[in-house]
Amino acid sequence: MTKKIVIIGVLVVAALAALPVVGNFSVNKVLDKRMASLEQNGIKVEEKDNGSNYLTTKRHYEFKLVDAVKFQTYLETLSEAQVPGYMSAMLDDVVMAADVEYSKVVVESDVSIDLYPVAFTKTADARMLQEDASLHEQMNKMLKNRAFMYHMDYDVAASKFKGYIKDIDETITFKDNKTAKILFKSATFKGDGTLVEPKSVDFNVKNADVHFHFPESAEMMLKLDDFSSSSDFTSKNSFDLDYTLSSLHFTFVTPKSNVKIEGEMLKALSTSKVTNKKLNTTAHISMLHFKVKDDNGSLELNNFDLSTEVNNVDEEAYLALQKASETAGPSSQFTTLAAIGVVSKGLELKIDNISAETMAIKDAPLMQGFKHKIDITIVPDDALIQKIQVSPLLVANNIGIDADLDFSTALYNYALQQNAQLIIADKYAKKEGDRVLFNIKVHQSQVLVNGQSLF
Repeated sequence: MTKKIVIIGVLVVAALAALPVVGNFSVNKVLDKRMASLEQNGIKVEEKDNGSNYLTTKRHYEFKLVDAVKFQTYLETLSEAQVPGYMSAMLDDVVMAADVEYSKVVVESDVSIDLYPVAFTKTADARMLQEDASLHEQMNKMLKNRAFMYHMDYDVAASKFKGYIKDIDETITFKDNKTAKILFKSATFKGDGTLVEPKSVDFNVKNADVHFHFPESAEMMLKLDDFSSSSDFTSKNSFDLDYTLSSLHFTFVTPKSNVKIEGEMLKALSTSKVTNKKLNTTAHISMLHFKVKDDNGSLELNNFDLSTEVNNVDEEAYLALQKASETAGPSSQFTTLAAIGVVSKGLELKIDNISAETMAIKDAPLMQGFKHKIDITIVPDDALIQKIQVSPLLVANNIGIDADLDFSTALYNYALQQNAQLIIADKYAKKEGDRVLFNIKVHQSQVLVNGQSLF
C-alpha cells in the first residue's frame, strides 16, 4: 500500500509540474487568434516576451496601423458587437501597446491586460514637435509614464472582464503659457464579450474635470460627478444604453460671450432594435434641474422629462446616413441628402411626453411649465428629394401630425407678452382652469387647431 501511495504521489507531482510546461493552451489560442485577425486587417502587431517565468507568461504587444482602409472595413464587419473606443484610437495618431499576463496552469483562464498609448506615430510626433515643442515634450513624458492607461482582468472561459482606468491629474502648459488641467478619478468598468468585441459594458466615473485656458482670454471648464453608463450591444443598430449623472457644470467664457450650463440628476435610457430591416428606437431623458445662461438670457427647467420613439426607419438608408456622416461630416451635402433619403423611406416619430414641471425664462420668476404629446408620420415617397429641391411646400402631403400641447396659463401669457404676433393663436386656444390647451392635426395639408380649420 505504501509503495502504491508513493507511486501515485510521484505521478501527481509529475502531472502538476507538467502543467506549466504544457502551457495554458486555451488562453494562448484566444490571444493568437485575436492577434492574427488584427494582422490580417490592417494592423501590424509586434510581440515580445515581457519577463515570463515558470508559472506565468508575460507578453508585450504594440499595434501600428498600416492600412487604415482595411482596418476600417474590418471594424464595420463586427456586426455582433460594438467596437470599443481604444480600437478606433488606432486609426488616429498613436501607437497602442498592451502588456498581457496569464498563468501557465491550464485550469486558470484569467488574463491581466494593461492597455495604453506608448508613442505617437512618426507623422504625428513630427507635427506636434513643429507646432508646440513644449507640448510635445510634456505629452511624450505622459506617454512614457503611462498616464493614459486602463487595466483589465479578463476571464477567457466565462468571457467576462472588469477593470479600471488609471487616475489622471495632469496640468499641461502650451507654448503661449495657456494651460489645460485634466482630472479623471475612480473610473471602473465591467462587462462580457470577447477581447475585441464586448457585448455589454458597465462604466462608472466618480469625478471628471477639464479646465482649458485658450488664447484671447477664452476659458472652458467641464465638471462631471458620479457618471455611470450601462450598454448592451447585439448589433451595430441594436443596443440598449443607460446613462446617469449626478451633476454637470459647463462654462465657456470669451470676451464676447459667457455660457454656463448646469444640470442635476440627469438620466438617459435608449433602446434600439432592428426587425424586418426596420430600425425602432426609444429614448427617455429626465433631469431634476437644468439651467443654461449666456449674456442674452437664460432658461431654467425643473423636473424635465422627454420620452420619444422613432419607428419603421429603413435600416439600409440609415446605414447610408451613418456612413455619410462618418466620411463626409455631419454638415456636408452628402449627409443632408442621406438624411433626406432616410425620411423618403417613411418613418414614425412619437414624442410621448415632453414636459417641465416649472420653468423660468430670462429674468422672469419660476412659473408652471408645459406638457406636450406629438405624433408625426412621414409616408414613403421616392420622389421626396426632388420635391424638396423644387419647393419644401410640396412635401406637406407626406406629413401627418397629431399634437396635444398643454401650457400653464402663466407660461402662455408670458409667451404672448414676448411676441405680440402670437395673439392670433388666442382665438383657437382652449382654456381650462390654469391650463391652455391646443390639439393640432395636420393631414394632407389640412391644419385643424382644436377642431377649427387654420386656413
